[in-house]
Amino acid sequence: MRRAGSAWNLRAGCSPCMGTGLESKRWPLTELPCGGGFYAQIFPAVREGCSILQLWAGAAFSARNGDTDGLLSEAARTGLHLTDIFPAPGGFTARCAAWHYLRLTKLARKRQVHLRIRKKTGLFFLLRPYLRRRGLWAGLLLFVPLLLWSQGLVWAVDASGLTTGQQARAASVLRETVFLMPGSIVTQEKLTAGEYALLQSGEFSWVSLNFLDGRLELEAAEAKPVPEIAAGTLHGLRAKAAGTVVNTNLVSGTMLVVPGQAVEKGQGLIGTARAERDGTLIFQPAAGSVRAQFEWEFAEELPLMAATYQLTGNTVVQRRLFLAGRVFPLPSLFSPADDSTAVTRHLQPELLGLTLPLSVEESTYYEQAENEVHSSEDEASALARLHGLQTLQNDYPDAEFVAQKVDVTTENNMLHYRVVYTIIADICT
Repeated sequence: MRRAGSAWNLRAGCSPCMGTGLESKRWPLTELPCGGGFYAQIFPAVREGCSILQLWAGAAFSARNGDTDGLLSEAARTGLHLTDIFPAPGGFTARCAAWHYLRLTKLARKRQVHLRIRKKTGLFFLLRPYLRRRGLWAGLLLFVPLLLWSQGLVWAVDASGLTTGQQARAASVLRETVFLMPGSIVTQEKLTAGEYALLQSGEFSWVSLNFLDGRLELEAAEAKPVPEIAAGTLHGLRAKAAGTVVNTNLVSGTMLVVPGQAVEKGQGLIGTARAERDGTLIFQPAAGSVRAQFEWEFAEELPLMAATYQLTGNTVVQRRLFLAGRVFPLPSLFSPADDSTAVTRHLQPELLGLTLPLSVEESTYYEQAENEVHSSEDEASALARLHGLQTLQNDYPDAEFVAQKVDVTTENNMLHYRVVYTIIADICT
């Protein structure tokens, strides 16, 4: 052991060691014993090439006893590339490519050197445990064709050019008319039908649907209001209520009334002909407004005690899965009652931030129970007044209030409400 240790220290260029300890030093490639320097001069890229090969599969080993010097020389002569060679008690440690190790063991057996693998390195040994799992490879073989097939499904919908409300309404139209939503199979016929359905909705003047690799892109232009000159009628505008003209606004055609004039219901307000200076009549669509002051009446009867449905607080949730044009009802523990009111929303599940090519319809049913509701006279009167204002808003959105007269009476648990508003509004129709 002492003789071998001295030889190692001399070859490594180290000072002799005292006792049983040894000083380890990494040999440069040009100072390998027994021909290592000549081998490195012939192949200057040996070290770099070995390191790259060991990234795939390498072995770190130790050599003990026997003729270790001869083993190093024989390995260099036969082309077995060893790296990271360090002296060790009774031998050395080194690294080599995994497929060179078997040849090295044959050489070591001839020179009675004992080799022992200290560590297996490289990508091959890292993946080797997974290579033995048949289920993993079977899943991978199934996943790849499934991923290619799912490119024909809608994974995501891009409608970034639209507002939030427009996106929701467009998604509802596509879902209800052509069944186009996340998880649906896309065809050219569906894209064409979807564009036509969005145009028919009246909200968009131009629509384009494009699909590529699971991404459905929706581009649309908002429909602009029709200019007033083009919105004129061919038969003239008439009064839909009797009143006194306050002011007029002529856009096209011929104004037939003047401010301060009393008009009857159905009377002509704007005609469709205009006279030139020489008296020639020229046709023009009738467009404009005539604001008049008139009385508008509303009457309603409301019971002070009535049976109505009220929410109990119990809910039942049912879900349906939409995938590849098929509907899969998901199991639910409870069934909703017949008189329940339902609220439905559509969700697209995500997995680790990645949207999945499927859609879930979630319907929440709210249970209701019939109860008698008692209302005071003030509450019923306020409700009737609200109904009247809602009706007035629908009939005359631009109404201005001038005066009002309200008459409220109660008889046999029944509220009789009557109101007369004096308003100024556009009466053209």
